[in-house]
Amino acid sequence: MHEKIQRLLAAIDQAIQSESDGVDLPELLTRLPAPGTLPSPWEAWGLIVLMRHRRRQQWVQTMVETRLDGNIAAIGQMGSLGHPEDHPRRGSLPGMSEWEYFFHGCGCCLSHKVNGDAIDVDFHDGSANYFDTYFFEHYLNSLRHAEPPEQRLQQLHPSQEAVSLFFENLRRLGVLVPLRDESTHPLRLADDVVEYEDSIDQFCQKWAREDRLMLAAIIGDWLSADAMAEGEPALQAITGPRAKACVELRRSELRAMTNFRSPDVLRGLADLGDAQQDISAALEGEPSGLTSAAIDIIAQQDDPQWCPAVFALTRRIRPDGQVPQPYIWTRAQTFLLRHQHKIDQVVQSLPDCGGTQIGEGALLALEYAPEHALSLIRKGLRSSIPCNRIDVAALLAVINKPWSRRELLASLEYSNDQALTADARAALLETCNEEAEQAVVAWEKRNPHENEPGTYLEVEGRTVGPFFSVNEVMLRQRGEFVRSAMQEIHDRVMKIRHVIPPEPKS
Repeated sequence: MHEKIQRLLAAIDQAIQSESDGVDLPELLTRLPAPGTLPSPWEAWGLIVLMRHRRRQQWVQTMVETRLDGNIAAIGQMGSLGHPEDHPRRGSLPGMSEWEYFFHGCGCCLSHKVNGDAIDVDFHDGSANYFDTYFFEHYLNSLRHAEPPEQRLQQLHPSQEAVSLFFENLRRLGVLVPLRDESTHPLRLADDVVEYEDSIDQFCQKWAREDRLMLAAIIGDWLSADAMAEGEPALQAITGPRAKACVELRRSELRAMTNFRSPDVLRGLADLGDAQQDISAALEGEPSGLTSAAIDIIAQQDDPQWCPAVFALTRRIRPDGQVPQPYIWTRAQTFLLRHQHKIDQVVQSLPDCGGTQIGEGALLALEYAPEHALSLIRKGLRSSIPCNRIDVAALLAVINKPWSRRELLASLEYSNDQALTADARAALLETCNEEAEQAVVAWEKRNPHENEPGTYLEVEGRTVGPFFSVNEVMLRQRGEFVRSAMQEIHDRVMKIRHVIPPEPKS
């Protein structure tokens, strides 16, 4: 265990035993270690919250084993072949109907139907102890009412994708260890760190109910201590410089992470503020994930000073180019339209939208330039890229007006292909319009689809299946895909549902 982590765990024990009554707080703060002696606040709270999350993942394991008759070793080793036979892939958790379960690959996700909490875990090495960075980010994003420790971690990571950074740092400090020596994923808490689980629980209980200024300072979270010292000059004279030192140390550490994922590093720098130079450099480089992160940060900041640089970016990338150029281009167009920058040129270029972003382009056109909407809608419905068809079909289903249903119906007349029309058919059924439903029935009668019978496998003495081809699965799940897309864009579409786009000029 790294000496910094040893100092942090000792500081947590000190915080548990500390009493605020009768303490000369300025003197105590002055005697505490300087920033850099302990792990940074990002690493400290990362360790604390992961210890708590480990217990949540173990609860998922218990629910899978006791309520869903699952064998986590089999699920972890065989993936979908190891899922419980007597339960569907998704459903309400038996005996706890407020929770929904979903088996996927070598894991399971439990989601609370009311508050949205989503605890997702892959079962590695016969346990639920290994963390997946994406699952953990999704958990933080799902929290509507975070508890104090998780709330503090969220405050330190406004761009929640940047939580991957503390995973890397904790691995480097020996807090997290990989499943295999040569890998960096998945990771679990080291055994000698897990021994401090009870101490961390006691610290979190104290954090939830007591004055946090002293507790924050003891564990090296000078940013939190300084925020809580506001209005007390004697305290801020101590906490202020130390908070600034924490930020500068963090900035230096991030800039030194040259071998790590640069988009996440850029997000981490932006979270600290004063990252304009880094963002500008990302905009000027070759289109990449780093450019995508930069345009996302700019959109989040929503500062019109970026308009000239963003406009220049759109002039040198292709809206139908290689990934991630279409995404970058569409995000940039959205920003420029919102700020009315060079509006004529931006609007004129909207029909060029391509790649996987035609659905977003169609929605942008309805918001800012309806004269271009129908050409993009038709382009999307006839696209060879499935997500374009899904997004445009979902857009038209949410609008659910005579003109939008006509566009969906027209796509059925255009093609007799099962895959190319699946999204339009699913969207028409979502409109609950009798004429639309009859048209779908008629199309399917003219173009019958013979469902695959599926195949079965013998695994360890039991028959598992049926299994279907990717195309068959995609066809069967089109309704689910369209409904999901409808939910995602619903609120945004309702604002422009009254718009009736004109026929494009020939």
